[in-house]
Amino acid sequence: MASPAVLRIIFGDESDARKLTLDSGIPSAVEELHLLVKTFFQLKEDFRLQYMDTDFNEFMNLTSVSEIKNKSTLKVVYIPVFSPVEPCITLYTVDSSGEHSSTTCLDPETPASSIDSSCSDDTLFTSTPHSSPETQPSKLSSWPKVFVVPKFTYDAEFELQDKNREFETNGTYFNPGPKLKGVILDGLAQEMLKYTKYPKDYQCEEVAAALTRAHPCLGQLGSKTGFWGWKQSLKYKMQNYRTKLGRLGDPEIRVNSLKHKREGQGKAAANIKKARKAEVYYIPLHPKGETTESLESERMALLSEIKKRDNEVMVKAKMEKTFSHRRREVVEQRPMIEEFKNRWPALFQQSEINEEFLRITTKPLQSKFMSQLDHFSHKLMQIFKSKGGVKGQRIKEVLAKIDLCDDIDIRRECILRSLVIYLNEDPDTFFKEYLASATEDAERDIALTVMGIYIIRRDGDRQPEDVGVVIEGIKVLSNVDSVIMGVIMMFGLIYALDLSFPDNLKYTFEFFQKILMNLDGHKLNTKIQQLKIKLFA
Repeated sequence: MASPAVLRIIFGDESDARKLTLDSGIPSAVEELHLLVKTFFQLKEDFRLQYMDTDFNEFMNLTSVSEIKNKSTLKVVYIPVFSPVEPCITLYTVDSSGEHSSTTCLDPETPASSIDSSCSDDTLFTSTPHSSPETQPSKLSSWPKVFVVPKFTYDAEFELQDKNREFETNGTYFNPGPKLKGVILDGLAQEMLKYTKYPKDYQCEEVAAALTRAHPCLGQLGSKTGFWGWKQSLKYKMQNYRTKLGRLGDPEIRVNSLKHKREGQGKAAANIKKARKAEVYYIPLHPKGETTESLESERMALLSEIKKRDNEVMVKAKMEKTFSHRRREVVEQRPMIEEFKNRWPALFQQSEINEEFLRITTKPLQSKFMSQLDHFSHKLMQIFKSKGGVKGQRIKEVLAKIDLCDDIDIRRECILRSLVIYLNEDPDTFFKEYLASATEDAERDIALTVMGIYIIRRDGDRQPEDVGVVIEGIKVLSNVDSVIMGVIMMFGLIYALDLSFPDNLKYTFEFFQKILMNLDGHKLNTKIQQLKIKLFA
C-alpha cells in the first residue's frame, strides 16, 4: 500500500490554506484526487487543480499525479459556469411623468405584491423566467410548510391583479379563459415539480388554496372549499407533465412505464414506484457525463477501495458518485438483500447509512433522530406513566429499568419499548433478545426473521454484548453500539433499500418518520395523531 501523504491546499489567496491528509497515499489519477478534494472540503462549484512547479516557481495546471509528492502544495481554481444561452433580462426605466415611457405604471394604490413591483420615480420591470429543466432536476427539496404561488407571465399577472381589484370592489369572481388558465396551471405545476413529481391529494389541495389566497378573484362559487376545481385541474396537469417527462426519459417516470413492468403487472396503475416516505431524491439523474456503464465501473472500483484501511474519504466519494446508479438498482430491480449486500458492501456501514439517508431525504439521520427523541423523552414518559390497564402495567415494568441504571442508551431503549407498547404493538416481535450461551438457537431464529433487531446479552448483564440489524434473515449490521442505534440504522436502511415499514411495528415507525424526523407529517394515523396532540399539549 502507498505511504500516507499530506497536501497543502490553497483556496484563493495564500491566507486560506488547508491540510488534506491522504491515509492511502496519493491517488493514481488526477480525477481521483479531484474527487477526494471535492468530497473532503464539500466543494459545490466546479474547479481545477494546480500545483507549484519547481522550475518556474508558479502554479501550473495539474495533468499528472507524478508532478506532486508528499507535502506538495496545490491550488483550487474555480471554473466559472456559463450557460450556453444566456438569459436576457430587459430593464426599462419608467419616467414618472410618463412622457417618454413605453410602459404604463399601475395605480399607486396597487399592493406591493402586484405584478413585479410597485410604481416609483424609477421603477425597474423585469421578467422572471420559470425554473429551467437544466437546473431543476438536480436541486430538489422537501415539500414546503407554506406553498408560495410563483409569479406568472407579465400579461397574466397584469390581468389577475386587475380582476383582484374588481373582486375587492364588488365581489365579482373571475373565470379565466383557456389560455390564461393554462398559463396559471403551467406555472403552478413547474413550481410543484421542484418538490415532487407525484403530488399527494393534500399537496394539490394546499396549492389550490394558496392560489385562491394569492388571487381571491379565482375563487369558485358552488365549491365547498372554493378551490375544488383548481385542485382537480392541478391533478390532471401534473399527470400530463409526467407523461411528457416519461417521453423525455425521466428515470422516476420511466420506471413506471408499461414496458418496465414485470410479468403480470400489465396495467399502468399496477405497482406504481414512487416516493411514499417523503423521499426527495427517489430516483435521481446520473451525474453529468456519466452513464450506467461508467458508474458500474465505479462500483467495481469501490469493491477494491473498501478493502483498504483508512480509506473512508475515497469510499464516501465513490458512494456519492454512484448514488443514482444504486437507487435505480434498488427501485427498478428490487434485488434480494444478500445479493445487494454483496454488490454494495460499503452501504452497510453506519457512516454510509447516515450519508445515504441524507442523500435521499436531505435531512440528517442519527443526529436528528437522537435529538428529537431526547427532546420528547420527558413528555413521553409522562404520557406513558398515565396509561392504565394491562398496557400501563407493561409500560411501568419497562420504565422501572431506568431507575436501576443511569445509562442514556438504556433510558432511550426503555422509552422506545414503551412507545411500542403504547401504540398497541408487541416489542418482542421486533427486538429479539438472546443469551450469549445460546448462540445456536439465536442463529436459527435470526435466519427466520424478516426484519428486526437482535440483542445478545450475558446473563445478568444489562449492557448488550452485541446488537445487530436483520433483514430477510441476513445480518446486515452487527456490533452496533446500542439498541437505539440499531433502531436508527434499521430506519435508515428502510429508506436506503426502499423497503416498507415492518407490519408488526408500522405505527411505531410512522411515529419515527412523521413526528421525530418530521418527514411528511401532514396525514397521520389516528393513534399517532392522538399521541401528537398529547405531546404538544
